[in-house]
Amino acid sequence: MASKAVEDVLFPGIDVRVEGVYDSSGILVVEAVSTARPGRCLNCRKQVRRLHSTYLRTLDERPLGSRRVIVRLRVRRYFCDRKSCSRTTFVEQVPGLSTRYHRSSTGLADWLRSIAIELGGRPAARLCRRLRLTAGRTRLLRLLTAPAVPDRAPRVLRTASWNDECYAVATSLRHFLEQLRDVIRQFAATGNPGTF
Repeated sequence: MASKAVEDVLFPGIDVRVEGVYDSSGILVVEAVSTARPGRCLNCRKQVRRLHSTYLRTLDERPLGSRRVIVRLRVRRYFCDRKSCSRTTFVEQVPGLSTRYHRSSTGLADWLRSIAIELGGRPAARLCRRLRLTAGRTRLLRLLTAPAVPDRAPRVLRTASWNDECYAVATSLRHFLEQLRDVIRQFAATGNPGTF
């Protein structure tokens, strides 16, 4: 049986190096460092060259067995050297693990979103407690957003224009009112409404 590195088990296909794993009162803490190449500025897309600093981000991760997992991820902050760019510094994001402004991994966020879609608010929160996931009903409901529209999506999809629909309804209404007028005239003249 071939042995696997810890990175391959915990973070398959993600550019991180695990520096330590330890147990802290029933919680599995994983210390990791991003190993991805320096990225590009989020505003101007210029390749970065200068490192500003590093800092630790704490991310909730999917549980491992019955144990809660927390990832302490060391990420890098970079300078953007382009004078015309409004962003002077920015922090790298590790694709497949972290996103801006979120305190949970993308894998855990996907799990929680799936649970929220299937169960909704309070039932989803009860299931998360049973699975040892930290998520309340309001957090789960916030995950229910419209999916992102792809860049190449068509702007408008329609089979007929609004004017065509209105014209069809107006024409049908006009025919109905003409028939109703004829029935009323016939009833007034003969006392017998007749048939349509």
